[in-house]
Amino acid sequence: MVIGVISDTHDQIGTIKRVVQLLNQEGVSLVVHCGDWVSPFVLGHLKELKAQIRGVFGNNDGDRFRHLLIAQKSNMNLQMEERFMAFEHEGRRIAVFHGDYPELVDGLVKSGDYDAVFHGHTHKAVNQQVGRTLSLNPGCFLEETLPHIRGASFALYDPRTNQAEIRPL
Repeated sequence: MVIGVISDTHDQIGTIKRVVQLLNQEGVSLVVHCGDWVSPFVLGHLKELKAQIRGVFGNNDGDRFRHLLIAQKSNMNLQMEERFMAFEHEGRRIAVFHGDYPELVDGLVKSGDYDAVFHGHTHKAVNQQVGRTLSLNPGCFLEETLPHIRGASFALYDPRTNQAEIRPL
């Protein structure tokens, strides 16, 4: 089953609602969030996803306690880790890290320990094969962040092929 990969949602409710609809249409079984959810109320808008959600916190997620409390009270199928997560899905070993330390992202990718490394932070979409490892940054949910980064995006990752597609929003 295809995995939806999102990052840096930054409270962009309209974009979040759009991506929830698209991911539900794609029939994804899992959505991975690479951090910078930002405000805990974002979880209420992700609750409509018909998939399990796994994610890590980013450098702009201040109220981690409230994120976890809301997730618990809403009975969401959500697993959140502090800064790093590694798991296996359909035979693929996947690492998730927000990406605010680029040297760590590079180390995870170049280690060869993972089939795919999902990361965010830079708001710039990356879909690059490095050796046997896919380095995937789905972009962000902001329409414009820096002069050279425009357009919100997310990614779909296929564990059968270890390939991804960046989709504009």
